[in-house]
Amino acid sequence: MRLIQLRLCHVLLITTTILYITEGIKEGCADWRLHGTDEVCCTKCNPGNRLVEQCGRDLKKLCTPCEPNTYTDLPASLHCRRCTQCVDPKVQLKPCNASADTVCGCKPGFRCGDQQCAFCVKECKEGQEPTEDWTCRKCPEGKFNDEIHSTCKPWTKSCPEGEHIISSGNEFSDIKCSRTQETSRLAAKDNFIYPLIGIFGGSSAIMIILILSLWLAYKRTKTKSKSKDAKPHTPSQGELTIMMVEHDEACSFHQPEQEQGGSSESINTQDSETKLIV
Repeated sequence: MRLIQLRLCHVLLITTTILYITEGIKEGCADWRLHGTDEVCCTKCNPGNRLVEQCGRDLKKLCTPCEPNTYTDLPASLHCRRCTQCVDPKVQLKPCNASADTVCGCKPGFRCGDQQCAFCVKECKEGQEPTEDWTCRKCPEGKFNDEIHSTCKPWTKSCPEGEHIISSGNEFSDIKCSRTQETSRLAAKDNFIYPLIGIFGGSSAIMIILILSLWLAYKRTKTKSKSKDAKPHTPSQGELTIMMVEHDEACSFHQPEQEQGGSSESINTQDSETKLIV
């Protein structure tokens, strides 16, 4: 285990050395002044170097490069600072070097919480705005936001002179204005016609239902009337009495003829008997 760590440190040292060479890191002091007769004082180290001593006899020993994973962006700092690590949801955009810290960003859906991107916050979409506790909320009534992660703005109160409102505002957009009066008239016409269509449509439906109901009632009444006409006539008691009387009269009218016919037949029979005796 110890051997592996030593090899990793060796590789890291080589990588850092190559990085310094490729970036042109120059050791030592960049700006100095005389101090007495045999000393110089460094006022500015080369980029990526920290100050070891302010003054001395050997100018090259006054500044030294920062150790691996450290940096300094100050010209005469006595210490190098440790490189920043980009921790999720942060992502690394540019690696650290001796003269500059790591450049971090935020993964999609997040945004840097400050100028240095020390932390990430959730990115607010259109129609929303960021809050003090780093969350997002919907734009309140009367405001809109058509940009990503910005503060909601109030709706415009009115259109410029000569223009008319053709669309009201919402959380995503401001009111819309137009110079075309015809558009406004059409919009007003639509706002007037659509309710009328609804009213007339409802009234027509009611009238149709009423007419159908009356027609069905008429059909039922007519059907009942036909059924009554088709039934056989049943004579009343008075009609039966009249019919019986008429029948009796007819019977009594024919009885004398039958009796008369019987007498004639008797007379004829007697005459025949008389003739036979004679």
